[in-house]
Amino acid sequence: MASATATPNKPPAELYIGGAADEASRLVLSYAEARRKLVEPQGRFVRYFPHYRIPGALDMARRVLSEGHPLALIGHSWGADGALRVARRLDRDVLLIGADPVAKPAPPFAFWQPRPAAASFMLHVDAVAEARDRSDHVKTVGYLTGGGVHRAWRQADQTIIAPLNHWNFAGMMKARGADGRCAEDLLAEMAPA
Repeated sequence: MASATATPNKPPAELYIGGAADEASRLVLSYAEARRKLVEPQGRFVRYFPHYRIPGALDMARRVLSEGHPLALIGHSWGADGALRVARRLDRDVLLIGADPVAKPAPPFAFWQPRPAAASFMLHVDAVAEARDRSDHVKTVGYLTGGGVHRAWRQADQTIIAPLNHWNFAGMMKARGADGRCAEDLLAEMAPA
């Protein structure tokens, strides 16, 4: 018999962190807004943060975890660097998705840190464009100034190589790996707590 005071299952939460200039390009912001309209009627919680608001993203992540929600952190470019930084400060399991991660300039030791202990599963989507465009040149500049891709992303549980340009965040979320699944599938498979 179920207790009358039992807490109902908490739906998953998704926190998106945009890359440099995302508020102008709206690559991640518009995706997160569309995702919010799609999944919030089902009870899911979706929020967006720019890459320079990591303390706010960390506060939100801690709040939703303390309320019992499963959590996914999803970041693009410098936002993936931010998602990694948030995950390193958490003490509960999270799903961590990096769409074409680019490390922000930081002390060298930060670049070589292993995957966060809180990352129960890490997905690294690596966009390798067939025809490079301006966004891929921006990514290259980011690699040169930030040092490339953090060691933690190279230790991901799964890496999907997507034939996409750096700007194509939505495409990266739909890019399928060798097992036929994509980042959106992993989000859909998150069960309530």
